[in-house]
Amino acid sequence: MKRRSFLQRSTACAAVIGFSRQAWGAEKAYARHFPAEVVRAPKLPIPEHQREPFGWRTNTISNSENPSLVLAWKDLSLDVRPTHFRIAIGLDERDEKTAEFYLPKSGRRLGLLELRFATQFQIYEMPLTAEDIADIRREGIALRLTKGSSLEVFTSGTTIPAALLPHLLVPGTASPMDEYFARMNSFACVQQFGWMEGCVLDGLLDLGELPEHVEMQKTAKQHIDLFCKDSKLVYENHISAPSDGTLYGIEGCLPFAALARTNPNSPVVDLALKFWSSHRRASGSIQDGVHMSSEGTYTVAYPMALIAKARSSDTLMDDALYQCRIRQARLFDGVEFWRTYNDDGKRGNRNWARGIAWQILGLTRTLLVAKERSDIDDLVISLQRFAAWTIQWQRDDGLWSVFVDEPSLTADTAGSAGIGAALALGARQGWLNQTARIAAQSTLVGLESHLTPDGFLTGVSQSNKGGEALQRGNYRTIYQMGMGLMGQLVAALA
Repeated sequence: MKRRSFLQRSTACAAVIGFSRQAWGAEKAYARHFPAEVVRAPKLPIPEHQREPFGWRTNTISNSENPSLVLAWKDLSLDVRPTHFRIAIGLDERDEKTAEFYLPKSGRRLGLLELRFATQFQIYEMPLTAEDIADIRREGIALRLTKGSSLEVFTSGTTIPAALLPHLLVPGTASPMDEYFARMNSFACVQQFGWMEGCVLDGLLDLGELPEHVEMQKTAKQHIDLFCKDSKLVYENHISAPSDGTLYGIEGCLPFAALARTNPNSPVVDLALKFWSSHRRASGSIQDGVHMSSEGTYTVAYPMALIAKARSSDTLMDDALYQCRIRQARLFDGVEFWRTYNDDGKRGNRNWARGIAWQILGLTRTLLVAKERSDIDDLVISLQRFAAWTIQWQRDDGLWSVFVDEPSLTADTAGSAGIGAALALGARQGWLNQTARIAAQSTLVGLESHLTPDGFLTGVSQSNKGGEALQRGNYRTIYQMGMGLMGQLVAALA
């Protein structure tokens, strides 16, 4: 595949990195989010098995058999000119929906939104015309579903940011990268506890090591405090079910990396150690049942290595390195990569970008924690071979297709960010060469072009609840876990 020259890549990346090094000056006008008032809502309970997070509240968007959710902006001044209307998903969803937005009095349709297997906290937006804005001032907006089961969206909460409430977006004059840092430095990028929030926490802590973003260390701890109450883990799992004091699977372990970086002696950390002990297979692999996945390199090996270092446990560090070795051996043969490997030898998700990101980022981060060890040369060589194989599939836009060896498919910005972060970290340590750093720089340039005016990352392939068919299509989302991966890339290149 044709690659841009070193000069072209370096020049473009310098422009993006330059945004990250600007001070947050008062002369910048940041985007504004004008939250709606709920005028009417169907009186429907949330699903019995689910729970709203953090004391935040939701209202339901239902079908025509129930009243529509009606929103209004009663004091919206005439000089406010929104470009988009948005909602944020309040609970995990497992089907395909179509939401209709219309004017509650005249009935004029404003637009339709497709929501396929929506994930909690994801933001969906609808562009507005000048005519729409004038009508919305008079009538507000009504929402109902024309397809799918009921949908809960956030509508209130003492700590919820306006960006996660139903709102009208008014872009500012700040650059998309400056806006990105503002969204990261808040609860607007919060995710479900597990691999998604873990990506965000790593991004916050990495960025927080830079002088210009030191405030993000505090923000990361505020995120952690949402889930850790009085030394107890309080959260809803990947399907929004209450899961206090337990772990739902290996993908739920990634936030323990952030805990190990900030409070390694917390009794909450012991939950991960007990979980890993109970999920070890005869092969020594820690996994969910018969199913080994590349996620475990990032969600198990990496946090395990950090806990091992914090607690001076050579045995635990040996285990962390083994989790990398067995996955690298079973998932990558030098020609193809597979995200999953079952006990019967069956593999799945061949050359999936996000699966590659979990493997290469988990491997790199685990090695960085264990870099003083004398027994990691084999893993460094594995990283070098894996990185070279991955780089060959990079597209001209600096990203990777959702299945990396199929350039006709749409890119996945989150998978690309994770791969880029690993390449940048490996190059910074000296394990990977300048080609890897140039590739990572090109990735950052490509990601910047996918930021919304207020800094959210678009172009992310949906959570794989919908299977490979959904991944292969052109459906892409705003997804904050990708912002966390992007933050790791920005920090590694700084």
